[in-house]
Amino acid sequence: MLSLLLLSSTALHAVSVYSTTTLQAHREYLKLKINTGQHFSKQELKANPNNAAALLVANYGDFLTLCVQQNVTTYDALLQNQENRLSQIEKLKDKSVWKKYALAEVKMQLGISKLLFGNKLSAAWDIRKAYLQYISISKQHPDFIPNKKTLGMLQVLIGSVPDNYKWFLGIIGMEGSIKSGLTNLKTAATKENPFQEEALAMYAITLHLVDQKNEQQSMRILENLTVRQPDNLLFRFAAMHLLKKTKHSDKALKQFISRPADSQYLSFPYLQHMAADLYLYRGDFNESVAHNRAFLQQHKGKHYLKAAHFKLYLAYYLSNHQPQALWYYNKISEVGSEEIEEDKYAAKYVLKQDKPVRPILLARLQSDGGYYQEALKTLSALDTTKATLPIQAEYTYRMARIYNGLQDTTQAVKLYRNTITICGDSNLYFAPNAALQLGYIYRERKKDTLAQTYFKKAMSYKDHEYKNSIDAKAKLALSTL
Repeated sequence: MLSLLLLSSTALHAVSVYSTTTLQAHREYLKLKINTGQHFSKQELKANPNNAAALLVANYGDFLTLCVQQNVTTYDALLQNQENRLSQIEKLKDKSVWKKYALAEVKMQLGISKLLFGNKLSAAWDIRKAYLQYISISKQHPDFIPNKKTLGMLQVLIGSVPDNYKWFLGIIGMEGSIKSGLTNLKTAATKENPFQEEALAMYAITLHLVDQKNEQQSMRILENLTVRQPDNLLFRFAAMHLLKKTKHSDKALKQFISRPADSQYLSFPYLQHMAADLYLYRGDFNESVAHNRAFLQQHKGKHYLKAAHFKLYLAYYLSNHQPQALWYYNKISEVGSEEIEEDKYAAKYVLKQDKPVRPILLARLQSDGGYYQEALKTLSALDTTKATLPIQAEYTYRMARIYNGLQDTTQAVKLYRNTITICGDSNLYFAPNAALQLGYIYRERKKDTLAQTYFKKAMSYKDHEYKNSIDAKAKLALSTL
């Protein structure tokens, strides 16, 4: 009888453990096999409903579904599921580190979910509470490695906030450090713990975000993850994202084509949008159209709609289907929102009502895909002697990016400087981007003073469509000097 009482007491209170079943659920959620993950979560929570670790992992299902699909019709229900789970964790009598960590992670996931759907004030409050919880855990349980994953990412992101916003972060008690953040992320990524592979993917992306010279290391980490787990769709997306960002379009397309895509996986429409870009870069306009149209049919969110219509316009324009191009051009201003930079750029493009210069447009796309020789050939045929200032500025900037990609930094530096001069006091984004690239080049040449000058210059430009991302990149780059 005494033994039974002791066992029942243990079942009621000391129950938060990261069990084998919880591990199985976690792995399936990260693969985006949401239904399979839910099967294991229900199995664990039926046996142990008060397991904070299992409740946290169960939250991944609703959180990842919202992030991946951004479906406005399921937002309320999936958000409520997360709120209910947070309330359930808060009521546990368990005083273990797993309960504390589960509270922080679910609050953070709630904040990100709200942020994606435009509820910025409530999102900020949840993220702040999560941040303070991570800090508390780091002091009380410094050896609890999973805590270092999201804390590290937050520290990097907060540390990259431009100085003119830091006063606000100070008021609400959030302090960042890129160095500390990377150290924490690296620990979570390299020391054995249940969240190690998740942390490794985050570390690879953050490593490149902080310093572009880490490109090869970051790509190697993510490509190795996809080799070890070929059935993990989330890791496949992370690799595809970085390869696209670093202009390795053919490799990114291989990741897309070989991705797992059967009915076990969560529908991931954004991958179609990414693939449409990659096909557009290499001039396969029919495939680009097909994938962006598939994206528009599948996507139920408000983001990337303007961008998708803009890319459809470009594909039809460049393939000489002008009626279709005009239809998608006119739709840009009617659909979606202007919260993310891709959509902002598309909206601004329509407002300017500039007629595209085909060689510049084509060369830009080729250069964005890493097809530099093709881009140079395309752009070299253009005569800009009588061109307007915006066309001269873009021509010069695109040439600079092409020579930069071809590793001719001497020619690139000259053209970047010319870009800044041509742009003058205009709000064309070519000047701040040119300044950012000059900063990278001078940092690589170990000329730190010049690098600092250009990074600060990049941040000084106002009212351009890439203000947020350029400022964040410049801030991160400054932190490495």
